[in-house]
Amino acid sequence: MRDRRSALLFLAVLLAAGSPGVAPGAEAPKGALAGLPSSPGPHLQKIAALGDGEWVNLGAPAPDPKWGVGRGRSWSCKLAYAPELRGAFLCGAGPHAYIKPDGHYDDIFFYDLNAHRWIAVFPGVNTRTFGEDCKNGLLKVNDDGQLVDKDGRVVPLAARSHSGQTHTYDTDRRMWIYDGCAPGGVDPDWWSAKSPWFVAGKEHLEAKADKVKDQPLYYNTLTGFFERPAGKKPPRGGGARGEAFFYLPSKKALWAYSSDKGMQIGDVATGAWTATKPKGAPPGSDFGACYDGKRDRIYLSTGQYRSPIGSDEGNVYIYDVKSNAWSNPPNKGPAVLLPPSNAGMIHYDSVNDKVVILRAEKGVSVWDPATETFEAEKPLPSGMPKVCWHGFYAPEVNAHIIYLSNDGSDKGTIWAYRYKRAAK
Repeated sequence: MRDRRSALLFLAVLLAAGSPGVAPGAEAPKGALAGLPSSPGPHLQKIAALGDGEWVNLGAPAPDPKWGVGRGRSWSCKLAYAPELRGAFLCGAGPHAYIKPDGHYDDIFFYDLNAHRWIAVFPGVNTRTFGEDCKNGLLKVNDDGQLVDKDGRVVPLAARSHSGQTHTYDTDRRMWIYDGCAPGGVDPDWWSAKSPWFVAGKEHLEAKADKVKDQPLYYNTLTGFFERPAGKKPPRGGGARGEAFFYLPSKKALWAYSSDKGMQIGDVATGAWTATKPKGAPPGSDFGACYDGKRDRIYLSTGQYRSPIGSDEGNVYIYDVKSNAWSNPPNKGPAVLLPPSNAGMIHYDSVNDKVVILRAEKGVSVWDPATETFEAEKPLPSGMPKVCWHGFYAPEVNAHIIYLSNDGSDKGTIWAYRYKRAAK
């Protein structure tokens, strides 16, 4: 009874707030995300009722009325959370060169937490009409060498298969930013470059110098359009899976890390990038990672595709933004390996000031950044499907939101987990 009263009170507070997230007088989002944040739905009662260490299955989100659902995708664990919109972005091709049954390739979806629904930000390139669209001028290449529509607006052309940790959200400029995108419109350096559907269109596209290669793709929620300004970025290497990528509010800058090419800081105002290699960075690739806004630090797993972990090597690597330095504290407590991008996720739980480690098919562990100590891992609920994991942490509801779905499947469900209720 007490949990029910708490849930109803929580929902009443949300409803009374109207549209929380976008501050009064602030510019509202346009395009696909216009109208967000949505009015809170009754499913939020189930999240509000969660006790310490509890899970709830919220079921399948409602599909986008025209474009369906955000399908599951492997090696794409991170959903980039937009707090003022109360939802998160899902991207990455998942299966290599995967084309959906409707003919679209490499879409971008948004999970609306308040309404428990999918919104198609970009339905993907239509492979069935791509050749004709290029021939008829509906798709063309601009002077930067990237694909645009007939009005000159940027058209995303394919992730390099998986999104891993390579997208983030700029809370100041209110932009979703993706660092795992393929080069411009005619460059062959991506998974589907030799596919018949692309070859049929490429012959009608004018070859121009690719000035956007290695530059991130931006989705401006305030205009509803994609942007990809030309610029110079140091060679990054490692592929999309190999990088960790975050927006740093303290510096109003982008942060990208790849073990073979080092760290890069991106100036969001000028598009300039600076490469640096502070000592002690983690080896390997395909990292699990999260950002701690309280301490202005980034936590990384030890990564995959590397030599075995040394006896004196801790399971958590720490990058401190202020000092521009890495550290690797020794393990304390019942340590677990932090998952890479196809085996769970790592979230900084800001309400409880803990790093919550969600390991697919294994359990939930916690690492305390104050004491650098692990807590004992707790098992997952019985009956939880053994599929791909994707997720984010929403401090507004103090819950970890997990999307469970097979690679390329449209049968996924959303689960919510709470580590602990907020202290009174």
